[in-house]
Amino acid sequence: MLKAEPRRLLVSKWAVRIAGIAVALIAIAILLHRLFDLPTPVALNLIMLALAGAVLAILLAIFGLIRVWQRGYHGAGNALVAIAVSVAILMWPVSLLPTIQRLPEINDITTDTANPPPFRALAENRPAGAQSPDYSPAFAEIQRKSYPDLRTLSVNRAADEVVTLVAQTLRRSRMEVVREEPPSAENGNVGFVEAVDRTLIMGFHDDVVVRVARSGRGALVDVRSASRYGRHDLGRNATRIRDVLSGLIDKLQSTVPESRRGRSS
Repeated sequence: MLKAEPRRLLVSKWAVRIAGIAVALIAIAILLHRLFDLPTPVALNLIMLALAGAVLAILLAIFGLIRVWQRGYHGAGNALVAIAVSVAILMWPVSLLPTIQRLPEINDITTDTANPPPFRALAENRPAGAQSPDYSPAFAEIQRKSYPDLRTLSVNRAADEVVTLVAQTLRRSRMEVVREEPPSAENGNVGFVEAVDRTLIMGFHDDVVVRVARSGRGALVDVRSASRYGRHDLGRNATRIRDVLSGLIDKLQSTVPESRRGRSS
């Protein structure tokens, strides 16, 4: 007499299907947000849905493995694949936990917490639902404790020249410069450069403004970087400010001041 073949477990099939859908949702969210300007809240909702799907897939897979153990059903392979895929998905946010715990929950960083450079052009273009372009005074003390190295940069160059070098530095970093205003009597001898930067994988938009104020024969440079969405920037705004200042210093060291070029000619 032939022995009946064990039944295939439907719950394990659904577990692997849901895990696959979760992967597809993350890929779609990243692709559409990075390349086709899908609104950031929509992309974040898709990712949250994918994470919830990964958790559901793990629960279904565990239930399936229990049934396989108890009843001898087929489906252990599907359950294990679902668990492996879902764990891989969940490792993404889990890997961010040490950074979230180590760094402060702020999303707007500046070298001048007492008088941060304001957003103008970028403030007008911020989409609905984005963070306020105004700097929160509550961030000042938190930032001073967490990022004490971020300070105003004093430059021994003419402010007009520094504005040009700042714009070049931002463009070299693949930022989109949306405003470049040299200092003049009309704006109080203070120049500004505003630019938009995007994160590498998700392509989140972050706003950057650099203020260049005349100071004697030199200039004072302040940088501000702010995330449009999210309460925690994972430290990327502070890193961006350091990169901008470092890039500007390199630019200053590799160029000859306009005053010296005029004398040599």
